[in-house]
Amino acid sequence: MKNNPLQIGLVQINNSFSGQNYLPYSVACLQSYVEEHAQCADRLEFLDPVYKRQPISDIVDHLQQADLVGFSTYVWNANISLEVARRLKAKNPALFIVFGGPQVPDCSEAFLRENAFIDLAVHNEGETQFTALLDSLAQGELATGLASLLGASYIDADGVYMRAQDAPKIRDLAAIPSPFLNGMFDALVEKNPEESWIGLWETNRGCPFQCTFCDWGSATASKLNKFEEERLLGEIQWFSDNHIDYIFCCDANFGILPRDIEIAKRVAEMKDKTGYPVALSVQNTKNATERAYEAQKILADAGLNK
Repeated sequence: MKNNPLQIGLVQINNSFSGQNYLPYSVACLQSYVEEHAQCADRLEFLDPVYKRQPISDIVDHLQQADLVGFSTYVWNANISLEVARRLKAKNPALFIVFGGPQVPDCSEAFLRENAFIDLAVHNEGETQFTALLDSLAQGELATGLASLLGASYIDADGVYMRAQDAPKIRDLAAIPSPFLNGMFDALVEKNPEESWIGLWETNRGCPFQCTFCDWGSATASKLNKFEEERLLGEIQWFSDNHIDYIFCCDANFGILPRDIEIAKRVAEMKDKTGYPVALSVQNTKNATERAYEAQKILADAGLNK
């Protein structure tokens, strides 16, 4: 194991809209959690995240010196992520490649055998698993770490498919530092002054429903866990201060909680005061309640509802 810092690459390739690009929220949460909780945090150096579509050769050039690259995948970026990973592994066979996100199959043996350049698949939330993986890598105990890692699957050296039991969900979401408030996105915005950003935002995680047509980030039929209100108010202020036009709220059921009314009111107040954000896209709770209607009316009256 080399003594210089381990180079970690993170990839969350999003689509662009009207010249705007999404802030890479998923991988920023991973990095924030690692930097806060990893035993080896001082031995890690994170490369700038890959957050948008660009020539695959450019992405590969940016990442090829990394020791480990993690990909956050969903249906819109699965193919380009796989091709980037394939080319990276061809250039640097020692590179450790991790795939996570809803696009990773829960039963992933066929997926891993078809894409042999992937060393590890992470299932469901990734913050705790990714941190444990990096600690094992930094300590030179990767094989031992893989054997004990929950919520992950891989093909071992003997060609045997290994699938651990799922990791417990993070119940206390305060354990995940906000990439909006810890300076991570400030640095990204400063490095890319030409960009116009779209915010991805969570106020809670999980979905209690089991709609057959839906897989909301693999969070269906799960307990709802909430981010702290003080954090959310600070993030709303960040959106306003940084002139973020458009916010996409990743909650599966906005309006399901009583506090969603107050959140909608605060966003409306900030738009009235500063002009930002211009729009807030939310997905209604599946129960048709008076509260859900009220939340939508607040957004609509403020011209925020898209």
